[in-house]
Amino acid sequence: MHQESTSILKKLFSKSIENKTNAAEDKLLSILLRKVYHTISWDEKTMGDKNEIKDEIRSRIAITPVKKVNFTFLKYAAALAIITSLILVFQYRNNTTNILVATTTNTLDSIVLNDGSLVYLAPNSSLEYPETFKGEQRNVTLLKGNAFFDITKDPKHPFVIQSGKLKTKVLGTSFHIRMEEKECSVAVVTGKVEVRYNNKLENLIPGEEVHTLGNTLQKETLTGIMRLNWYNQDLPLNAIKLHEVLHFIHLKYGIKNNLKESQIKNLRLTLFIGKKASVEEILNQINYITNLNLRYENEIITTD
Repeated sequence: MHQESTSILKKLFSKSIENKTNAAEDKLLSILLRKVYHTISWDEKTMGDKNEIKDEIRSRIAITPVKKVNFTFLKYAAALAIITSLILVFQYRNNTTNILVATTTNTLDSIVLNDGSLVYLAPNSSLEYPETFKGEQRNVTLLKGNAFFDITKDPKHPFVIQSGKLKTKVLGTSFHIRMEEKECSVAVVTGKVEVRYNNKLENLIPGEEVHTLGNTLQKETLTGIMRLNWYNQDLPLNAIKLHEVLHFIHLKYGIKNNLKESQIKNLRLTLFIGKKASVEEILNQINYITNLNLRYENEIITTD
């Protein structure tokens, strides 16, 4: 049945229940109900057992006749009630979507979302997202770990990331989110970002970072590697602090170190880190410049 006929049918049926139809409208309603009754099809594979669903729906419908109608009319009316209920069910199904979870182990991975947005997941991280975005907002949840978001611009559908108690809202931009045991932070690379936490609100522009501090937010100016999309770019680093490089290795590769602060304090390096560089390649550069003799063994960076 065409959408226009369905709309007329609903209006006439509602009017009839209130005893407001005239003879011509009663006749039209009867014709439309017969058309629905004789053309409706049932797919048991997707809809379930027709008789069981029909009985359940009828058991919940209390019909109080407000005008004299024949039994044939009631039969068609009952069919319409069932059809209307099914329309609501399928509308609900069409407004929901599968929820997916992407989880990384010891390697970085990337995800292309339904709207074309890119998410780079660091090792040991998890992202929950819908297979298809529906509704006024594009909602995802960073369950754990670190990620870089490169969001497709869509002013009519803001992109919202829930990470713990922190909510990040954007229209189209790129930024880092880091979830640690006692802290969550957002660092903006391009565009503008709105961050909410415990009724606190901060608006960020490129080069700014905000992180949770107790029950509030603290805004800072970004320095070094966090100003860049280091997930998918080459990094020419000039006079970078070694502890920043080691922190970068931890975020991107999920690898910690057991170096003492006295071993790396005040050390600055000039490095080129390719976007596909291995940990060993980065350590070889560091060892060539310094006398640290760093090694990558058993998922940890150590030295003599």
